[in-house]
Amino acid sequence: MGDEGEPEFDFGKKKKPKKEKKEKRDKADEDEKEVQLTSVDWSKGPEYTYQEMLARMYEIVENKCPTLGVAKKHVLKPPQVVRVGSKRVAWVNFAEICQMIKRPSDHVVSFVLAEFGTEGSVAGSATARAEGAGADGQLVLKGRYLPKHLESVLRKYIKDYVTCHMCKGADTELVKDSSTRLWAVKCNVCGADRTTTSIKSGYHSVTKADRRAAKQAKG
Repeated sequence: MGDEGEPEFDFGKKKKPKKEKKEKRDKADEDEKEVQLTSVDWSKGPEYTYQEMLARMYEIVENKCPTLGVAKKHVLKPPQVVRVGSKRVAWVNFAEICQMIKRPSDHVVSFVLAEFGTEGSVAGSATARAEGAGADGQLVLKGRYLPKHLESVLRKYIKDYVTCHMCKGADTELVKDSSTRLWAVKCNVCGADRTTTSIKSGYHSVTKADRRAAKQAKG
């Protein structure tokens, strides 16, 4: 019968291996890289001495932040103290000073009480009214303190919770971190921020009333 009855099959053209396409693509990429390298300008730029770079840095800082590095004197009124009875004193301009340093009064009160190791309250509260305190905003302290004692504590508070440790400025904010529950001082001038130390209770003298209360609690 011969080969006349056998069917013919068309398998199409033979596919070229993918390796050839990959080699062509790699060669094209290499050619493109060579063109890019030849277009780069490798000429040496200007050279600056240390003094020239330092002057440029100061110029940039002065243009971006003119107040940075400029010592600004902040004047506060000295603490005013009056006697309240025989065992207490009132810090008369306490609320005014808290406004001048832009700090919450309750935070300043906690620091003052911890440093003195005493008890106290801000006039205007029920406790202060019962003790016969003066006008609202005064800090009534248990003890006989002089203005120099309050001024010393105020200086320490300003150093720890007001002054920026980077630029030494006083234009700062006291912000409490919601996650860590810690206070942080953020500077509005240089942008630096730091976590403040926790206020720890200082020495507290034990009075006869405290000893009497302790005995009653045990009995």
